[in-house]
Amino acid sequence: MLTIDSDPIINPINIGAHILNLMSKNNDKPLNVEEIYDHISKELDISYEVFTFSLDWLYAIEAINLDDDGIIKYASK
Repeated sequence: MLTIDSDPIINPINIGAHILNLMSKNNDKPLNVEEIYDHISKELDISYEVFTFSLDWLYAIEAINLDDDGIIKYASK
């Protein structure tokens, strides 16, 4: 995942941190995928594909949950 020549801005770990920070700023209010992408893509200028890799990473480390309606919540909540 991390290499010496990778761009740290589009790294899933960095993007994941931005996603969790956005959720924290919104008082842990559940957000849908589109709302999060709209905000993060303006902040970091990333593609939807890179964004979804970051969501996959957050889900894999059990930081978020995704329901059938596309709503993302902190996994611990």
